Amino acid sequence: MQRSMPSMPETLSYSVVAAVAVTIIAALFTAATGPRDLVSAVLVLAIAGGIYWLIGRHPATIVTAKQAAAAGATLLAVCTLADLAAGYPYQGILFLLGAAALAVAFVLLQQGTVPVEVRFGTMSAFNASPGVTQLRMLEELRDAGILTAEEFAAKRMLILP
Repeated sequence: MQRSMPSMPETLSYSVVAAVAVTIIAALFTAATGPRDLVSAVLVLAIAGGIYWLIGRHPATIVTAKQAAAAGATLLAVCTLADLAAGYPYQGILFLLGAAALAVAFVLLQQGTVPVEVRFGTMSAFNASPGVTQLRMLEELRDAGILTAEEFAAKRMLILP
């Protein structure tokens, strides 16, 4: 069986999925520690939802996804410090893992990586439309001076409905 390293788009997709999964695990762990932590668990689930909504569902808006990844990683890092200071090291470690996954996503988005589709069985966990990839390539051609603004606009109208 031949093994290969994942490409940058695959790594980006996996890091976003990992950030959401680790954040959900942190929410479940927070909820299991006692009834007083249910509000914290709901807030952590809101973070997971925000990660998925801002990065996973809208990968075409690279600037927004990049900023969301940076903000999410910073927020999870602050949660890590707060949990470590409050004496909850296991929750802190889970937050730290989520922050690290989002930091990887931020670095890959900073480099201009476009995510690919990730499937787990029949469920699509992360979906990037083929038009997004084509549009990104056209933008790179325009920025490199290979396409004029008029040519870019004409090709863009063919890709976008």
